[in-house]
Order: sequence, then C-alpha cells, then structure tokens
Amino acid sequence: MRILIVTTYGFDAAFPSRPEQLQARALAARGHAVIAHEYLDRRYPGQSHRHEWQPGAIAVHRATTLGFFAPEALLRLSGVDRPDVVHLHHLRSLLGFQTVLAARRLGIPTVLTVHGLLHDGDLVADRERPLEAPLRYDNLLTTPGRLAARLARGAHPRRALRNYLIHAPLLQVDHVVALSRTERDLLARLGLDPLRMSVLPNAVDLNDYQPEPPPVAQRPPLVLFIGQLVPRKGFDLLARAMPAVLRAVPEARFVFISHNRSGEDELRRIAAEGGVADRLELPGRVSEAEKLRLLGEAAVVAAPSRYEGFGIPLVEALAAGAPLVTSDVTAGNEVISHEHTGLLVPYNDVAALAAAIVRLLRDRELGARLAAAGRAEAFARYGADALAADLETLYHRLVARHALEQVALLSGP
Repeated sequence: MRILIVTTYGFDAAFPSRPEQLQARALAARGHAVIAHEYLDRRYPGQSHRHEWQPGAIAVHRATTLGFFAPEALLRLSGVDRPDVVHLHHLRSLLGFQTVLAARRLGIPTVLTVHGLLHDGDLVADRERPLEAPLRYDNLLTTPGRLAARLARGAHPRRALRNYLIHAPLLQVDHVVALSRTERDLLARLGLDPLRMSVLPNAVDLNDYQPEPPPVAQRPPLVLFIGQLVPRKGFDLLARAMPAVLRAVPEARFVFISHNRSGEDELRRIAAEGGVADRLELPGRVSEAEKLRLLGEAAVVAAPSRYEGFGIPLVEALAAGAPLVTSDVTAGNEVISHEHTGLLVPYNDVAALAAAIVRLLRDRELGARLAAAGRAEAFARYGADALAADLETLYHRLVARHALEQVALLSGP
C-alpha cells in the first residue's frame, strides 16, 4: 500500500521519536511505501531541506505554504506521490484543508489524528490551562453554514475563515483517530460520528530500551522532569514541591530536561524563592541516548501536567522502568493506573505532588512494583509495530469501502 503522511513539523530528524516518524518507519517495515509531506521552514535546520530520505526509504517532501495553500504539495498529491490512503497529523495544519479537499476529489480515503484537541486555541480559553474554563464548542467553524452565520454576525472575516479552514477537515475526513477516550468523547461533542472514530494511542520506539533496567532500589534519589518548560507541563508545580521533598529527603536531586526553555527564568526564580536553587539541574535539550540514560537512573519521574494530549513522556518513563508520578488529568490518567503502574495526584496540588515523590523516594519496594507493572504495560500496549498493525487494518478497510463506493457510482441507479 502507498501511504501519504501529511504533517506540520513531524519529520525533523533531530526528534526521531515523534509519532509521525515512528508510524512511518513501522509501516515501511511492514512493506508499505511511505511518503511524507510537511512544511518547509528555513528558520529551523530540521525543516530547511526541501527533499530528503529518512531510514526505511521514507521520502520526505517539504512545501512552502501560502496561507492554507501549498501548490507543490498539492501537485505531488495528485501526481507523482498519489497514494492509496492519506493520514493527516495535527488538526491545526496549513496543509490539512487542501489535502482533504483534493483527496476527496481524487477518491482517496483520509485519516486524521488530532494530537491533543485541547491544544486548540479556538476551543479553549487558555491553551496552557485548558481544563480551568468551559470549552467553547460553538466557537469551532466546521461547516460553510456556520462560517456564513458567523460572518453575518460581524465576525472578523480573516479570523473566521482561518477558523473554518482549520476545523472543516474534522467533518470531511473519512476517519478520525483519537489518542484517548476523553478526546474521542470531546470530538463526539463536536458532531463527529462515533462510527468513524477510533482510539489508538501514540507509539514509542521500544528498541533502544534496556532489556533489564537498573533496579529501582539501587538508583540514586534522582527526580527527573522531561517536557517543555511551559505551564501546561506543570514544571512550576514541581519547582514549588522541591522544598518539601528536600526537607524529607535531603539528598534528592532534581533534573529538568527540555528542548523548550521558555519558562527557565520562572523555574529558576521559584527554586531561588524556595531556597533550593542549588539543587536544580537544568541541562536543557539532551540526546535520545542521554534521555534514556537519565530515565534508567531516575528514582522518580515527575510529570505534573495540567493537560496531556497523550503523554509520550509518561510511556517513555514506563518503558524505562522508572517509577512515575503524574497528574490525575486527561489523558495521563488513561496511561497510568493509580497504585498499579504509577501514582496520580490531584490537579495543581503541590503538597500532594511532593508527598507522592517522597513516598517513592522512601519506599523503593513500591517504586519497583509500580515500575515493573508499568514497563510490562508499555511493552504490551505502546509498541510502534502494534500501532502500525492497527493502522494497516484501518487503511485496508477504508480503501475497500472507497472501492465499493466507486463501483456503486459507476454502476448508476
């Protein structure tokens, strides 16, 4: 089968664990021809090459976008790259509307993975704290009628049109993949047919994880944070929990690794105000190998997120056999089972976060039990080949359905 993956920035070679790349490599390993289209962005080294080939003979083509129009990508879709199925990643994509429109006219089935519906600034009042205000379901323009009605009420034309071009593909694609049950339910609230939705989690490349991770009992008292330094990831909550943890376990270390250091000044300020600045380590971005090494050393991985679209760092921690503490919020609470594969703490609760970290630092037997169960679940549920097999089944079903529809059209009444 010939599969076209259309995304935003998913094939930057500096981030080989991104879902699009894992999906592409796993599908290629199963014998499919995989092509990728994404943005051309000269500002970023990983997006500055117009054409490149990644492992697995995956062709990546990047196109200049003119608003929501990318002529080169459109020509490739209808010509040399014409696929059997198109899989789009990310709802807020400049390539989405034209891709879905062209695919429909060409009779090519389409699949969309949304990747965190509550990242959508048109749906939520605050993308960093999306659970703290009611969702604005009526604000999403998914049909021409809703667009016309919004314009008739005096909406800003450019903003309204952008809203429509972003969200119309939700109702136009043949199938939508939600990363969690919660996301599926939210999509249903927006009018999507449950029969054309599936819940399929993101995958993690499990090949590089140690066959036998270091025993939890022998790990140093290292508390590890992996994620962007933005409020949504809760780095500030962990920083505020540091003093209480250090009072209980004075030898504890706190390491924050991140490729987005926008909140670094706030992190350092909170640590200084708490009198624990000397216990904060902030190496920033690290290689995949270094990340795996730190996961193998961590006595606790702390992920106090205010929202997770899925939670790949959570699965990575499980796969590494690291005891995990995360917030009891979507979608982390679907990845983690409390007291079985990790510990869940209430939203925004610094005291509960500190107590859970202390508990794991002191009770290494509990940490070992959670880590063993979590690692087994990660390998059972989140491997890239398992996801590729599920997607393969979905693609074949959609292609077969389209073929029957074409036969019916040609046969006439």
